[in-house]
Amino acid sequence: MSTTTITKKPNNLIQVRVPADLKERTAKLFEKLGTNTSDVIRLMLMRADETKSIPFPIRSDAYPISANERIEEVKANFALEGMELTNQNIKDLQDIELARTTTEAVRQRILKEIKERHNK
Repeated sequence: MSTTTITKKPNNLIQVRVPADLKERTAKLFEKLGTNTSDVIRLMLMRADETKSIPFPIRSDAYPISANERIEEVKANFALEGMELTNQNIKDLQDIELARTTTEAVRQRILKEIKERHNK
């Protein structure tokens, strides 16, 4: 008879200072979502490790052009290459800019659509 021993790695503590009202609002939000602040932070760290990036858009007021101008720039670059963006492509760019979706989610949807077209 063999015995398997599972050793649990010790957890380290991370402390973050935030305004009390922010902590309270987000705690209530996370509770409504069925989780808590510690779990959300843990998930964010795991996602950052997995993607090797910050798992949400970081925006700076110092960026010289607006989201709409960035989308127009992408459209112009595609047009120079002879590739027109569809209305869905533009909606995807807008959703990414407004953090309503992620580039990975859009990529997965496009790959699924391509696979479905290929299988027809």
